[in-house]
Amino acid sequence: MMGGERAFAHVFLLRQLIWRDFQARYSGSLFGLVWSFVQPLWQLLLFSFVFSLVLRITAEGAGTKRFWVFLFCGLLPWLAVQEGISRGATAITDNAHLVKKLRFPSEVLVATVVVTALIHEAIAGVVFVLVLTTVGELSWRTLPWLLLALPLQVTLTCGIGLLLATVQVFFRDTTQLLTMALSAWFYLTPIVYPFSMVPIRLQPWLALNPLTGLVALYRAALLGGGIQSAEGIASLAVSAAALLVAGWFLFRRVKPAFADAI
Repeated sequence: MMGGERAFAHVFLLRQLIWRDFQARYSGSLFGLVWSFVQPLWQLLLFSFVFSLVLRITAEGAGTKRFWVFLFCGLLPWLAVQEGISRGATAITDNAHLVKKLRFPSEVLVATVVVTALIHEAIAGVVFVLVLTTVGELSWRTLPWLLLALPLQVTLTCGIGLLLATVQVFFRDTTQLLTMALSAWFYLTPIVYPFSMVPIRLQPWLALNPLTGLVALYRAALLGGGIQSAEGIASLAVSAAALLVAGWFLFRRVKPAFADAI
């Protein structure tokens, strides 16, 4: 099969697997895909009630005075990255019947969960943009920052997903360790607190976290203002590229042994 034909076949397979994933997720559901719009709207209503009316937390100096807006800007990329990594880590072991088939491009399985997570994020993002427009918080001028954030996010998630999917085949405790690592990663990322609140001596270390730059890009894109951590953006770009290369190399190197190991 020629390179172009192979690429087309992989894209077609990716599309079919994504459709299968959506069907499986909403199988038996009365409202189906509608839940993808209802759930983020429900989260926004809950955040607004809890943080604005009950706790009355503000986000002064963070581009908005509404803490729930500040929080959801950070949760949007985090939830997509978390889902892509978590499901990507088990993409091979969960689909052993496909991986054992001759010449099946198993790397597409990792790409499937990453793209599916991105689609769900996009749906939540549309709901969030409409809400931001309604409350007068959306910054249309800086929205193109997302054109930089999204490719870096996908690259980072795919790289980590490929690495973990490979390790998970031979070391099944990977998912248990991953759950602990993701919990720590969430709190080590300025999602529930602004980067400016971090002690100055710790800011250079926090900037090395690639998600610090990703969250900063989202907040800059949606709310306007400058990037609080330029070092974080550089770390995101370098980390995303390095992890994708490492993940792809390891995955392709070990792939022939997958069928026997699972």
